[in-house]
Amino acid sequence: MNLPELLQWIKFGQKTGTLIFERRSVVKKVFVEDGLIISASSNDPKEYLGQILICFGWIDEAQLKEAFELQASTKKLLGKILSETYGIKEENILKALRIKIEETIYDLFLWEDGRFIYANENISIPKESCLDTAITIDQVTFEGARRSDEWKEFRKSFPSDNVIFKYKGEKKSLGDLGRDFIIQKIYDSIDGEKTMRRIILETHAPEYRGFEAFAKLFWADFVEASKKGIVREAAPSANAGSLLQRAIEHYKSNEFEKSYLLVEESLRSNPSDEEGMTLNNLVKESYLKLLYQKCPSDAIPELAIDISELSEKVFSSHDGFLASRVNGQWDVKSLMMISPLGELESLRILNRLADEGVVRFKRT
Repeated sequence: MNLPELLQWIKFGQKTGTLIFERRSVVKKVFVEDGLIISASSNDPKEYLGQILICFGWIDEAQLKEAFELQASTKKLLGKILSETYGIKEENILKALRIKIEETIYDLFLWEDGRFIYANENISIPKESCLDTAITIDQVTFEGARRSDEWKEFRKSFPSDNVIFKYKGEKKSLGDLGRDFIIQKIYDSIDGEKTMRRIILETHAPEYRGFEAFAKLFWADFVEASKKGIVREAAPSANAGSLLQRAIEHYKSNEFEKSYLLVEESLRSNPSDEEGMTLNNLVKESYLKLLYQKCPSDAIPELAIDISELSEKVFSSHDGFLASRVNGQWDVKSLMMISPLGELESLRILNRLADEGVVRFKRT
């Protein structure tokens, strides 16, 4: 079943249960009740509630870090901490929750592969994680189809996230486009130096909404592409079976990074391969342990070079985003709290930056 067919089956059957979607290491859950969507969750850090709150300016990165630390020590719900400690209005928390849930669901329409499981059972999720007004299947299907079509059109012109935009002529008022908070924020962040991906990371914008902002600004002639950023060369591809066999060999030799990259490449070509997914979990677990030995969670990274040298040393948007957050005060754990990149990717970048002499670690 494709996604629209699956959703229609939920609607007409007035199902109550949980849809679980999986693609490589990303797992999303969509909770339905009587054929309506009442909540959704994702293990993709880009879709966490805190990222939405930062994007709309209700908190900053330092406050999100502090909120997570308070949550760990008090065991209170994040929303309660945000309202009590930082005075965020409940209506804004609810708005952020709705955006988070909608973006988690709509992103599924951009998946080219993956698998799903439906669990037909009573739902037990906290009231605070549920929408005050459920989302209809028709609403999701219509918006998902619109986004899918628009995404394809934009990708025809810009297949890479690595494009750098500049203002077309002088920076000017966006008019009606400026009423969209994210479009205005993206426009204000364009500097002729940062890639699309870097700006989306910097603004903490939801994945699709960030690219949609660039598309609308480009189509309306407010911006133009100026150049491409630097990217790391990808390893040559091979057939999935050969990749997995090589990954196993590297895993047995404790070469976890090489094994991880090969498994990831294999799963891109064959996302439903059970052997690949099992190996992926084993490799990630071992690789994380190794990375934490090199980048302890309580170690504080600091720049080992002058900030003016950073652009020459950093090779990707992900590298640049994380390096720009290294302030000599936040430890590794804190950086991962605010990063939309996720635990493994953040650790990989920090380790790479340390190997390249960009950062060094000090212990508290």
